[in-house]
Amino acid sequence: MAFIRAVLYYLLVALALCITGLPFMFIVGGIFGKWQYSTKICVVFFRLMFKLFGIKVVVEGKENIPDHKQFVIVANHQSFLDINVIWPSIAITAFIAKADLWKIPVFGWVLNHIGCIPVHKNPRKNVGMGEMVKKRLEQDYTISVFPEGHRSADGRMLPFQNGIFKMAKENALPLLPVTLVDTGKRLSKTRWALTPGITKVIIHPLQTPESFADKTAVQLRDDIHDIIESALPYRKEA
Repeated sequence: MAFIRAVLYYLLVALALCITGLPFMFIVGGIFGKWQYSTKICVVFFRLMFKLFGIKVVVEGKENIPDHKQFVIVANHQSFLDINVIWPSIAITAFIAKADLWKIPVFGWVLNHIGCIPVHKNPRKNVGMGEMVKKRLEQDYTISVFPEGHRSADGRMLPFQNGIFKMAKENALPLLPVTLVDTGKRLSKTRWALTPGITKVIIHPLQTPESFADKTAVQLRDDIHDIIESALPYRKEA
């Protein structure tokens, strides 16, 4: 049954993107020129999907969400579900993601138009990415990034890569640490299985450029890693 639920979940996401998502994005972005708001439909869609598949999302720390949209969400990464829970729980957002995703037909077009930013394997191609993120924020986008680089198989956090923290230092980017709990248990990375239950989104206080002005990028990286990891169940049990 878990396998069937997973297949249905992915299938419905794909169908909704093609049937409803693309026309909505074209109207909001293509006609009205508001691409930064073109994923608003995802808020309603994923709330319905969570009810349909028995996933309860509990959000803690809503008071830490800034009134404005101009910040970078920094979160741990366990599941495809991570992206899905951020939209209805925190803000509509574009993502920093692997450049290979842009090669997927239709999906690559969507990523490009909703403001997502590709990370290339060749570091030379990533020069200027910090300035691009800053420009997106100035255009009223919220950006999300998973600094582990790929999904954790068992829910335990992997070391963070340096990129977003160097960019934050160089371009004065506000960072919002977020802990995603048990998304991997709901929609597995290691097997085709979707299991109903609770997942948590824990939003920590915003880290402003002023608050980390005296820290190096490495210190900032490690501090935010610790903040996010501190809210995971295995850390509480240790």
